[in-house]
Amino acid sequence: MADPQGRLRGRLTDTPIHPKSLLATDYLNHFNEPAMLLDILADCPESIEDLAAWKPLSYADHFRASGLSYSELAIEAYRLAPVPFRVGFELVVAEMNALITGAIRRAAEAIETNDAAAFEKIKDDAQRLQALVAEAGGIVQGEPSRRVDQNAIDALMSQN
Repeated sequence: MADPQGRLRGRLTDTPIHPKSLLATDYLNHFNEPAMLLDILADCPESIEDLAAWKPLSYADHFRASGLSYSELAIEAYRLAPVPFRVGFELVVAEMNALITGAIRRAAEAIETNDAAAFEKIKDDAQRLQALVAEAGGIVQGEPSRRVDQNAIDALMSQN
């Protein structure tokens, strides 16, 4: 009987793809930059330009654009990632994308109005985003997601 995950795991040597989750932390770099920019926005409002340029990228699109030597293997591994890891990861990624998108909108408004309270909310967004990046990193490292139950798995799998 074929074991595509097992065959793939044999090819992960010398890559940062975790053999248990079949995910790579390099994707999280896509979220680290907006976290840093949101955190410094009040002191560096010109960072809004870089922040506004940020767009959500799928895991595959990130790796296609990355130029990393193991990009195609990372994309292949993601497709084969055990469902509980992939679902938990995708739930966190969806929350990060929504948080960043909303924070970018609020950041532009805060700069326009010079609203100190809004800048504080954006700092809170940056801290929440950092916590979500850490949560996603844990999933990548093979920690079970506390977000995943059978209903979440069924809902996500019905979308694919």
